[in-house]
Amino acid sequence: MTKSYRRRKWSDDDKARIVAETLEPGAVVAEVARRWHVCSQQVFTWRREMRAGAAARLDFVPIVAEAPAAIPEPAAALASTLPAVEVRLAGAVLRVEPGTGS
Repeated sequence: MTKSYRRRKWSDDDKARIVAETLEPGAVVAEVARRWHVCSQQVFTWRREMRAGAAARLDFVPIVAEAPAAIPEPAAALASTLPAVEVRLAGAVLRVEPGTGS
């Protein structure tokens, strides 16, 4: 006699809850999958899909170059004593000098 199994349809909320459990410190995917009665490979697939979905939802803000406004003399003196802000990300460097913007 053969058993017939029906595929379970997991809601997006359940998938997110299971994936969130696997992201907790010290969590083991196999243990979380076993507790939810799902194959650990399926949980890894959901994690990969959620990472890809999160990356697809990234929005970028356009950079608009404007001519720098004249800095009043006292502000210019203060700006020269402040350090610049430097952001390094994925090989790119954004350097913002004091007195830039408002």
